[in-house]
Amino acid sequence: VIDVSNPSSPVIVGNAATPGGAYDVVVSGTVAYVADEADGLQVFDVFNPASPEILGSLNTTSAAYGVTVSGTVAYVAVSTSGLQVLDLSNPESPGSLGSVDTPGEALGIAVSGTTAYIADSDSGLQVIDVSNPSSPVIVGSFHTPDIAQGVAVSGTIAYVAGWGSGLQLIDVSNPSSPAFLGSVGTPHAAVTVAVSGTLAYVADYQAGLQVIDVSNPASPMIVGSVHTPGPAYGVVVSGAIAY
Repeated sequence: VIDVSNPSSPVIVGNAATPGGAYDVVVSGTVAYVADEADGLQVFDVFNPASPEILGSLNTTSAAYGVTVSGTVAYVAVSTSGLQVLDLSNPESPGSLGSVDTPGEALGIAVSGTTAYIADSDSGLQVIDVSNPSSPVIVGSFHTPDIAQGVAVSGTIAYVAGWGSGLQLIDVSNPSSPAFLGSVGTPHAAVTVAVSGTLAYVADYQAGLQVIDVSNPASPMIVGSVHTPGPAYGVVVSGAIAY
């Protein structure tokens, strides 16, 4: 847990070990949810940032690589098992609501409304109707040129971090028939993506952070970059700061 109130001098204020390899994290209120690879979902109370405490956990059907939360429901990308939907109404004892297998290996996830989007490695983008959390259904897909590693959604556009193929922009206004809009290659390998306004931010592994203007979805352009000390695996944006 890192205090970034002074962006020029972030300070670690607390930490808590997870049993596995913490791969992704999302925070809702005072609770943090960690996709902990082979050890599934770990739930932490972060009300006191200096002393996070584990509340509960759930062994997912396979390795948990991505997680997002909406209300009392968690959506987890669980590698060879696809999407697993979890009930978080009691954070101390998460329960399974439903699941759907995907053709590839689920590595990243985004949710917008009642639709989930899975970055499904060799099987590209999978679009899943989660209006009934106990029975999610794949309603559409789009084959990306390379491994789909991460995904973000803004409006009716899905942004897929496509490893060697850079950033792919896909029109998902019709979930059953996603359509290609545009793409831009990145210097190394696009792992994850975050979107804020008309800018996309790509964690580009050995090439650090790439900032991409997506105001024209048919012709996205890299407008800035910064090399990070090590490989960039993940990115999140809040206001004018990218982490």
